[in-house]
Amino acid sequence: MRVLKLLVLAGLLMTQGCVVMAVGAVAAAAAGVTYTVLGTAEKTFNEEYDAVVAALQKALVNLDIKTGDTRQTEENGKVVSTEIQAFARDLTIIITIERITDKATRVVVDASKKYVVKDAATAGEILIQTTNNLPKKS
Repeated sequence: MRVLKLLVLAGLLMTQGCVVMAVGAVAAAAAGVTYTVLGTAEKTFNEEYDAVVAALQKALVNLDIKTGDTRQTEENGKVVSTEIQAFARDLTIIITIERITDKATRVVVDASKKYVVKDAATAGEILIQTTNNLPKKS
């Protein structure tokens, strides 16, 4: 985990990011957010699918991110994945929510400007806010 944090920090510092963005990335890594080489942020939650979807929708509202098209995939009458298109100023955000099991849900956030320049900080913040919106386990 420590190596991942250092790699994320080093990668962000070598790209067009600044120290503030790097600090945010380290905080996101501490929250269990993983960044891919393609610039997306992802996290698998130990939560039911519906709880994660509700927490994600609340996060988007809190961050004033507008949603567009939503597509769901079903298997045997059960939603197994949802793709949400969202927008914030000049960002296009694609969020994929996937039911891994009844108790595990994976979320991938791809935030980009004009589909080229990735915004890992915003993608990570969406996942952090989603985590914060989940019910606290006792």
